[in-house]
Amino acid sequence: MNWFDLTVGILLLVAFINGYRKGLIMQLVGLVSIILAAVFGGRLAQTILPHINRIVDLSPELARVLSFILAFAAIAVALSLVGRILQRFVNIVFLSFVNRVLGAIIAAGTMMVFLSIFLNLVLILDRNERIIRKSIKEDSFFFERVEAVVPAIVPYLQPQLWDEIIPEKYREEIEKKSVPAIDSTYQQQHFNVMI
Repeated sequence: MNWFDLTVGILLLVAFINGYRKGLIMQLVGLVSIILAAVFGGRLAQTILPHINRIVDLSPELARVLSFILAFAAIAVALSLVGRILQRFVNIVFLSFVNRVLGAIIAAGTMMVFLSIFLNLVLILDRNERIIRKSIKEDSFFFERVEAVVPAIVPYLQPQLWDEIIPEKYREEIEKKSVPAIDSTYQQQHFNVMI
């Protein structure tokens, strides 16, 4: 276990406990907020990017990442405020055990999505492996699992974001990792795949 695994493990545990405390409704609002922010953040980031380039002189990759972070945060905050208003209308007085457990599970899933977004943004900027060394990546239990969450979702939800915001070299690396292994003649015959 290395620092990456310890950090991810602690964050998942905190999210699980917090989700148990808050319950299912607020955790679903949180999950929906993060997913919608990830999906629509790319479009808003395109609007923010020219303003960032005009105000600050940054490398193109850093400017793209910063515009996405700002867009993501703006959407997440707005949806979180809507969720709090909805929670007041629902006004649940008693949270059942099932509601708490489901809230804990959703919170852990939400944290995985958030950590995956953050990790993939860091990896875009960390091409020389100075922040997360190769040995950490290889020895980590959580690294590949966390890294794979968002690339598994984003290309299907919003291909424009994938093509325009994510640098081509990083996209190619992710696509190589996400190609499913062809392990049978049955798959080759029935799913139009080639080895």
